[in-house]
Amino acid sequence: MFTRRTTMVLAAALLAVTLTGCTLSLGSKQSPAIAGVFKSSDRTANWVPKNLFLHSGGTGNMAGINVLTLAFDPQDHKAIYLASDTAGLLFTYDGGESWRKADAIGNGRVESVVVDPKNKCTIFATYANTVLKTDDCSRTWSEAYIDTRRDKTLTTLAIDYTDNLSVYAGNTAGDILKSVDGGSNWRVITRLNNQITKILIDPKDPRILYVATKNRGLFKTITAGADWFEINEGLKPYSGSLEYRNVVFIPTRENGLLLASKYGLIKTLDGGQTWEPLSLITPPATADILALAVSTDNADEIYYATASTFYSTTDGGKNWVTKRLPSIAQPTYMVVDPGDPNVVFLGLGGLGKK
Repeated sequence: MFTRRTTMVLAAALLAVTLTGCTLSLGSKQSPAIAGVFKSSDRTANWVPKNLFLHSGGTGNMAGINVLTLAFDPQDHKAIYLASDTAGLLFTYDGGESWRKADAIGNGRVESVVVDPKNKCTIFATYANTVLKTDDCSRTWSEAYIDTRRDKTLTTLAIDYTDNLSVYAGNTAGDILKSVDGGSNWRVITRLNNQITKILIDPKDPRILYVATKNRGLFKTITAGADWFEINEGLKPYSGSLEYRNVVFIPTRENGLLLASKYGLIKTLDGGQTWEPLSLITPPATADILALAVSTDNADEIYYATASTFYSTTDGGKNWVTKRLPSIAQPTYMVVDPGDPNVVFLGLGGLGKK
């Protein structure tokens, strides 16, 4: 069992960077050095830093935190969980207006977090070579799974939205694990021999899962993990397309996926049978896409960010608008609020790193 730890050390570190709380336009000529979280309420036209940190000693600032992912509670879009590279797990219950730390986990790298779609107080998170679980809304955490290979870390998690006892996990060894009893027991359902970077469960059929690897492309099952096959044949004509950056569902297109790879952006509308590249302003394999999102109400509205520039399109990639990022920190993760397509969150990091 992980014991509760004080937040005072973290709070002191977070106070090192201060915010003005002003609205920042992507078109501004100079951007501040702020990591943490930015929020847009107008479909990425303007951004506001949302880094107020609450702790037992008062308030602080988490603008120095390097964000890895942001995950929404499926039952409450105001509840968001933030996985960081060194500060553990943080969460907000008010849509990013204030953040707290999951004290019992402590500091360290949390790469993935998922909330039970039927019980908001049940949450799973990765922590080094373990999968952690809480059943009391982050007050206490226990180890649901431990990999005896300490150098093999857990990287991604997913929960079946129709059967919340079915939980999936992936690791750096390329193993995909599954539990059918809410995390008490686990088994390896396939070994892909390449780091697992993301597991996506099809929103129309939970038996269909897509798995992204670091540099072996994408794999798919239509039997909830009993059988697996590659969906890379249509990607092979595009150099660098197997080197993963991100993959997301195209929300309003059944069987639609948008893949960000070393090549660029490539989409499928038939579950991976065929792939088609999007035309970007930059030549193929020249822009490293660090964050990607698609609007929840318009499949042709796409956002992505590189280390220096924010790109958006409303016509599926025929035309792009480019703007300056709201911070000189590197974008790491982007997600559209599932309850309001006007709201977009951008996580940033990389400050203080070489």
